[in-house]
Amino acid sequence: MRDLPFADDCQSIARAFIITLRDGARHGFTDHDQPLVLDGVTCRPMAAADTEQRAGFDADSGAVRTTFDIELSAEAIKAGALDGARLEEYRVDWSDPDSHVLMTSGRLGEVSLGRDGEGFEADWLGRATLLDRSTGRVFSRRCDAELGDARCGVNLADYPDGTVCPRTLDACKDRFANAVNFRGFPYLLGDDALQTGVHLTPNRSGGSRYA
Repeated sequence: MRDLPFADDCQSIARAFIITLRDGARHGFTDHDQPLVLDGVTCRPMAAADTEQRAGFDADSGAVRTTFDIELSAEAIKAGALDGARLEEYRVDWSDPDSHVLMTSGRLGEVSLGRDGEGFEADWLGRATLLDRSTGRVFSRRCDAELGDARCGVNLADYPDGTVCPRTLDACKDRFANAVNFRGFPYLLGDDALQTGVHLTPNRSGGSRYA
């Protein structure tokens, strides 16, 4: 149970949210009917927020459903202005906003516009989700670049027919003539090599298996 800096039976408890964008801009909201100043941010009244939290290892993750009247256009939201934004939820005594406590924090995941283009709905990603992120390169036989990105180098304008890349070396070499930019490791040994015993291998010269 989180200790609050005010009495449990306080009748002036409100919830407040502060969203910090990647560029440092901060937007504050509260379910109180008057603006509150919290941590130097003016939290504007909003419709009641509905937050859901999942059980298990993702207990600090969930979803946020509300009508945040944020000063961003629908076009900006669609373009990713809220991607990766930090979200903090507070309990605050609206009669004395200096009495507040941070309940939980995380970041916004997938964001979608609310009904009629007002507000938004977002996944709330807690700190535990950081453990799921891949760090560094992934060693795989398939290419880990996106078709047409800077690492790939293919000019998509040359393939207006919606060509799909299967991310294999053969496709990169034969279909796109782009083997020099292949970002996979096609010669990694797999289960097939483990299952092929030495006595079944005719070539024991020590040379390349792929000569």
